[in-house]
Parts: sequence; C-alpha cells; structure tokens
Amino acid sequence: MKSKINWLEWSKESFEKARKEDKPILLDLTAVWCHWCHVMDMTSYSDNEIAEIINKGFVPVKVYIDKRPDIRERYNMGGFPSTVFLNPDGYIIAGETYVPPGRFKLVLETVKSTYKNKKEEIKQRIIEATERIKREKEISKAKINENIVKEILLSAEDNFDSFYGGFGTQPKFPSPEVLDLLFLQYQKTKNKKYIDMALKTLDGMHEGIYDKTDFGFFRYSVTQDWKMPHYEKMLDTNAGLLRNYAVAYDVTKDEKYKKIVEETIEYINKFLSDQKNSGFYGSQDADEEFYHLNPEERKKKQYPHVDKTIYIDWNSMIISSYIKAGAILNDKKVIEFAIKTVDFILERCYDRENCLFHFFDGKAKINVLLSDNIYFLNCLIDVYFITQNKKYLEKIEELAEFILRNFYDNENHGFFDRLLKEEDLGTLKHRDKQFLENSFSAIVFLRLYLLTKEEKYKQAAENTLLYFADSYLNFGYFAAMYATAVDMIINGEIIDVKL
Repeated sequence: MKSKINWLEWSKESFEKARKEDKPILLDLTAVWCHWCHVMDMTSYSDNEIAEIINKGFVPVKVYIDKRPDIRERYNMGGFPSTVFLNPDGYIIAGETYVPPGRFKLVLETVKSTYKNKKEEIKQRIIEATERIKREKEISKAKINENIVKEILLSAEDNFDSFYGGFGTQPKFPSPEVLDLLFLQYQKTKNKKYIDMALKTLDGMHEGIYDKTDFGFFRYSVTQDWKMPHYEKMLDTNAGLLRNYAVAYDVTKDEKYKKIVEETIEYINKFLSDQKNSGFYGSQDADEEFYHLNPEERKKKQYPHVDKTIYIDWNSMIISSYIKAGAILNDKKVIEFAIKTVDFILERCYDRENCLFHFFDGKAKINVLLSDNIYFLNCLIDVYFITQNKKYLEKIEELAEFILRNFYDNENHGFFDRLLKEEDLGTLKHRDKQFLENSFSAIVFLRLYLLTKEEKYKQAAENTLLYFADSYLNFGYFAAMYATAVDMIINGEIIDVKL
C-alpha cells in the first residue's frame, strides 16, 4: 500500500528542501521488524488529516535503522519508532517514540508553531548542544585496576533478579555480555554465585522469550518474568545467546543447554541464513498472532517476514558464535558454514581502501562504521585460531591497520564510531566514541596483541580503557565488556572456551 506521506531519504537534497522551504524535518526512525513502527504506519501515518499536515508543513524523512545505525545512535528517542523533529541543519528540536493519531496532530501543530515563533531560542539551544558534542574530554588520570572489575560485578549483582533471572525489572532484555563476564569470573574464581546468576538467567529466558515450536529467541520481554515477549527475532540477539548457552553447556555438561544450542542453530539455519550461498539474514518480523498458534496451526499460515539483508557486524557476531558452538559441540558443519560466510564477506563486502561495507542486499552498500570492521576483525581472529590458515592472518593485520588509521584517535585516544564524509549531514558531522563499541574494540585489540605480540595493539586497547576510566560506572552492569577488557589487561589472558 502506497504511503500517504511523501517520504524522502536521508540526503543532501532533503535537507536543502527543508532549508529552501524553511520547514522542520520530520525524521521517522523505523525498522522492518518493529511492531510499533508498523502500527504507526497503519494508524498515525495513514490518517488523511495527519498526512496533509506533514506533507504541507514538514519535510518527512524515513530512515531504516538497521541500515543506518549511525543515524539511529544519534537520533534515537529511547525506542522505535523514534519520531524526531529537526531543524534544516539536522539538529533536534523535539522528539518522541510512538505517537497515536489523536495526540500526533497536537504534537505536529506544536512543533510547527515552536519552529515558526521561537527560531532564535531553538538556534541558541542547538549552538549549545553542538558545542557539547564537539568538546573532547581529556583522558582520565584514573588507573586501570581490579577494583573496576569488582565494581561492575557488584552492579550486576545489585541489579540481578534472583526470582526470575536477568537484570533490572521491565522491560527485560537479554544481556549476553554480562553473562560472558559471569562465566569468565566463574572459570577464574570458581565462585558459585557467578554461575548461579548466569544459569538462573539462561533458564528464565528459555522459559519466556524462547520459541519452543520453531526455536530461536525473541528480542526481549515486556514483563519482568520474561513471559511476555516482543516477538521479533534478531540475528544479533540470537548470536549473543547462542554463545551464552554454548558456554553453559561446556561448563556444566547439562544436556538441556546442548539441546537449546542445537535448536537455536536449527532455527538460524532454517530462517536466518542462506544455506546455499552463505550469509546470515538480519531479522524476522514480530507477529504476536502467529506465535500464539500451536505447531499444526502455524504450518497453515505464512511465516513472519524475514529481512534478508546481510549486515556485516551482525554476521560477524554470529560467525564467532557458530565457531564457538561448533567447537564445543564438535560440529564441523556449523564451523564450515561460518568460515564460508567469512569468505563470502571477504569476496563481496570488503576492499582494501574502504574495508568493510555495512550491508549486502544483492549489492554491497558502503557506510564505513567501526562496528562492522571491529566485529569482523574479531571473527577473523576466531577463524584463524580454528583453521591456522595464513590468509586470514594477513587479513587480520590489514584490517587492524585500517581500523587504527581511520578510527583510532591518536591525540585523545578511543575509537570513533564512523568515518567522516564530505556529504555528512546533521550531527553525523561530529564523530562519536561509543562506550560499548570502544569496550569491545579494547577486547579485540588485546586479542590481537596476544596473537601477534605487537605492542601498539596493547597500547591502543589500554589507552581506550583509560579514556573511559572516569565514566564507566555511569553504565552500571552494561559495562560488562569494559570489565572483561580490564581483566585482560591485568591478567594478560582471556579464558576463551575451546578457542
């Protein structure tokens, strides 16, 4: 069905149109898998009066967040859809998430009025916000020590749900990186509380957000008890949890975890992968009505839509998880498919000048991001460990140098999230250093150091950790990867099951 809104792409032309017509931009951050995005399309954006207000008074721009995670990170209003109002230079005036039709009309008229009558106020607010973005923090004078790991573990303990498992209250999301940290600490210390927390969480998720008919994990639960899933299935979610359950089986030898690993691989192979040509698909849509059907009823229905876009960062995550799970299960086919996908990415989505493209949908689309390059570098290390093939070592060294040259901040340290381009618009003109990506980058460069003994890799990792050493506590238990990297710095090794 054709949209009633005259949606434009995120482009120079769209911003010039807003500037020429002196109109605010309405930015719709959406996703193919997002239930409430579909609801907003079918309600608010399908309302004739609303469509007329938007088409006359705004420049409407629609962005799919999986294809543009850099835009998502800068304009996310706390969930999706994100409904964001920008001035013609691309700076935020106001924003919300899902807005129902009745209230949306009021919101639109308020934004129009504010934009028309308070231009100077908006301009000043934007200038101040821009200065904050541009201001580079000084490197921390704090030291890297074991207390950091202890503090982050304590945050995980304080937020642990001892009744249902998991962390926090509601909505409740899987936390694969926290579980990684707990397993690592258990393997190091043999402290039973760490494995008890991890297994309680894994059991709770299996009871609540696991599809027991077609397998695979849903994205999160609306409720604290895991029993009300949000029904989209994401490749990155399943990549993280596949790794967790594989480690759980390796540590406990409990067959129930082995079964979940095998079933999750079965789901991914069937629905989220191209078994003929290689590569993993991005997501499967939420469809509450479908997932409430019993197995026989499901067979009579069309399965929820699968986004067959191959995202390089998510593919890299699942490649690493397939290698780990395949090694633990002694399943050569799982490992072979992972390696086949690596070769596909190297052939179709990689070049020496630009390195990793962001996604492939019949053709590789470039948008050079740290996440694609650092996650692929990590899975290359995994592939090299399992194969000992020198061609992967050559790519590892080539990609590592590209990342250091293009993303690492030699002056203030830390890794930027993307390359700057002449055509960048709005807040994309200002590169960001994202905490989680930097934490993972530190882990990967420490793995590189352990592999190559090149001191520059260790130095980049250590300086990155120092960059965030006075702010990691702001992230609570979400700083689990940071704790893992700190542990590696202190102890000079990482316990990496079977690899």
